[in-house]
Order: sequence, then C-alpha cells, then structure tokens
Amino acid sequence: MRSTDAACLTCRQKSRRCDRARPMCKRCISKGLQCGGYPDKFRFCGIATRGKWRNQTVPVDQVAPSPTAQAETASNDTSAASSSRGENPTSPDSCAPNNEQEIQKILASAETGMLISHSLRVESKNPYRIYVLSLAYEQIGLLHAVLALSACHFGHLNSDKHFHEAVAVDYRLKAIAELGVAIRKVSSGDFSDSDRDGVFATIQILLLHDICESGVSLHGAHISGAMSICSQLMLDQRLTVSDERTVFFLGNIAWLDIIRSFSAPERLCFPQKLREKLLSLCDLRFESVNGCPRELVLVIGDVLEHTKAHSTGRISTEDFRDVLKGSIQKFYLWDSSRCFFPDANSLWLSVAEAYRHTCILSTRRLLDDTESASTPHIQESVNHILDSISNIPATSPLIELLVLPLFIAGADCLSQHSRHYILLRYAEIKARSEMGNSAPQDILEKVWKARAQQTAHDRGNVPWRPFTHNPDLPHQDDYLII
Repeated sequence: MRSTDAACLTCRQKSRRCDRARPMCKRCISKGLQCGGYPDKFRFCGIATRGKWRNQTVPVDQVAPSPTAQAETASNDTSAASSSRGENPTSPDSCAPNNEQEIQKILASAETGMLISHSLRVESKNPYRIYVLSLAYEQIGLLHAVLALSACHFGHLNSDKHFHEAVAVDYRLKAIAELGVAIRKVSSGDFSDSDRDGVFATIQILLLHDICESGVSLHGAHISGAMSICSQLMLDQRLTVSDERTVFFLGNIAWLDIIRSFSAPERLCFPQKLREKLLSLCDLRFESVNGCPRELVLVIGDVLEHTKAHSTGRISTEDFRDVLKGSIQKFYLWDSSRCFFPDANSLWLSVAEAYRHTCILSTRRLLDDTESASTPHIQESVNHILDSISNIPATSPLIELLVLPLFIAGADCLSQHSRHYILLRYAEIKARSEMGNSAPQDILEKVWKARAQQTAHDRGNVPWRPFTHNPDLPHQDDYLII
C-alpha cells in the first residue's frame, strides 16, 4: 500500500503512524484497540461499496458473544499478536504467490468486510483473536473456514437463511477442499510452521462450526486427521514452549478428542504422552477457553484411554477397574483451591468443582453404566455439579464453559425441578452465545423420556451413550457436547 494512502481512523485520532494494513491496521490490533477503518474508498466494513450491502450500513450486533461463541466468532477476528515463534504478524502481502491474489480478492469484498466487522465484537485478549486471523492472511483454507463460521453466526443471529445456508456452506466447502491441499503439503515435508499451524487452526475452526450448528461433527474425521499429522511430524518429541500457537490449537483439539470420547471411548485418538506434552506447554489460555483444569484433563484422558484399551481386550477387566477406581480417588483428592486460574474471579472455583464432579460421575458410569441413578454417590455428584453451577450468574461469561457438566448431571438427575433448572441454564447459555447447539438438550430429553416410561419398581439406569449411536452409519459421528 502506498505511503500516500490515508491512515486508519484510530491512528489519525491518536496522531500516530499507521501501518495501513488491510482490512484492519495491525498497530491498533497489537495494542488491543479496534481499528476505526479507512476512508470510504478503501473501507472494508461500515458502509459497503459493492455486493448485497451496497450503500447500506453493515449490520453489527452489539451483544458480546460467549467464550464458546467467542471461540467460534473470534476466529474471524483480526489479530496482530505474535505467532508461535514470536514472529510479527504476517500481512496478506507476504502470502504464497499462488494464493496471494485470491486472498486479496476475498479481503477486498464487501461481504468479507461485513463478516469480519461482525466478528470484531470479541475482546482483544481473546486467544482466538490473538492467533487466528493473522494466520488466515497466509492460509486461504483457514480464511474460508473463518468466513464460514462468521457467516453461520451472522445468519443465525439475524435469521438470514442466505448467510446461514448458502454463504456459510459455500465457504465451508472451500475450506474443506483447501484443507485437503494443505494436509498433502504438510505430509510431503515441504512446509512452514504457518502451513502446519494453518492445518490445525482450520481443523479447529471447522469443529467450532460443527459445535455452533448442531454439536455433531460428521464422521469424526477432523480430530483423527489432526492426530495423524501429529504422529507423522513426531510433535510429541519436537514441540517446545516456543511453539505457543501450535500448542494452543493442538491443546484445544486434544480436549475436543476427550469430549467426543465421553460418548464413545473407542474414538479417543490422542495418546496420553502427547496430551501430557501439550498440557505441560499450555498456559492458562487453555482453561480460559475450555474451562476444565488441565490436571483433571490428564486424569480423565487416562481414564478414557484405559476404557478404550479394555474395550479392545488389551487390558483385563480387573486392571481396568483398578485404574478407574484409582482415578476416582484422584478426583476426590484434587484440591481446586490450589489450582491456578486465568484471572482472579472467584467463580473459577465453581467451574473447577463442576468439572471435578463431572469427571467423577463420568468415570463411575464407565465402571458401571447400569447402576441405578438413585444410588447416593451418583446423586451426590449430580448435586455437587448443580450446586457449583448455581453460583455462576447468567451474566457471567463463565456459564458458557459449563455445557458438559450440565449435560453429565442432567443424564443422571431424577427430579423434575433439577431438569427444569438444567434447561433454564441451557437457555441462558444459548442467549449469551447467540448460537447454542441442540445436541445436549435433545439427548437429555430422550433419556428423561425413557426414564418416564420405566415401571415404578424398575431401578435400572437409562444410559445416554446409546442415544448417540446410529446403527445405519458405518462411521459414527462425533458428539461435541461443549
């Protein structure tokens, strides 16, 4: 961009030099400020100059999205934070030649400007905002995935089927096609760190898109694909603390691997060694976007790994039961007051306690899925989860980190008022996130309906996992209840 081009509005107001990066000034973004944009003839957002929004003010909702929706929409946000090796953010001008023109063309469109503007409501410190969009300037597949997610959210929020069903789907299909190309490039051995991280980031954004729409990821291919790349590149041996960006993306994907394995432990693909490596390198950003403390993640990951091994006959039933009983004891002994949290908010203790009993209850159900829900230790964990969540007001963004604990408690709660409370909290989460998938509530209602059909003397359990299985599918879908 020529030096004679006007500076962005924010830099002009502050009388400072502007780097004139498009569509947003990186000096503003790196300082946590929202870029005010450029004069009308250069503007990428605000008053559209072409396309559907020509001569109209781009509609931007003022309600801040949730951590989950932040994860969804922040991936569309600009960020000039350093990459995993402390590099300066890369602008579109430094893209590979074969993609540069296409990326510039996409960024120049009014539709792109509107979608990016829509996503700029996220706080500047959000980890997704820090890592994603600067990488999307280099990786066209990631850019398509980001725009697909933003279009999905915008269409849902504004009841606009064109964006939700046409624009989002078109960008998503392009992202998947480009992801295949990027994976082949990484697999060939001729790749940069940005190429590698672009693959992991694209996979995560596609998964977040699935979570936004339904909570179901078709065929479960994305997480397994990420693990395949990790194995090929031997990242469990090569990652270091300087690979901050890579660790952030992979840590989140490893957590999603655990989430999908709650419904089907045999789907677990990240080995414990890699989980330990990733979580040892992660910082508190992991808890800020996922909620569950890393110490608990490692224990429940080990539980699921032994459950998978038992299901395939690699360990005996006796050894399996010993490991799970020992893990339950670890959960009970874990002291949340000694845990480090992302900030000084005392409500993090309630989040941690909810996850602790979520892990206890889930492990008990892996030990015995037939045990009556009325058993005292089952109801004890249900009550601990709901009591912990009751400390968190609807106005707190932390409520959006508790979709899984609410679900696990709901699957074993017996009273009508507890079920009603769970549905109310889900409604609050949906209102904050502005999207909220339907999978958790749909499964719970099936469980509750089946319980209602039991005879008065039938104390048998109604497990929730069978409701996630479709016998007509050769490859089962991933349920991402988060």
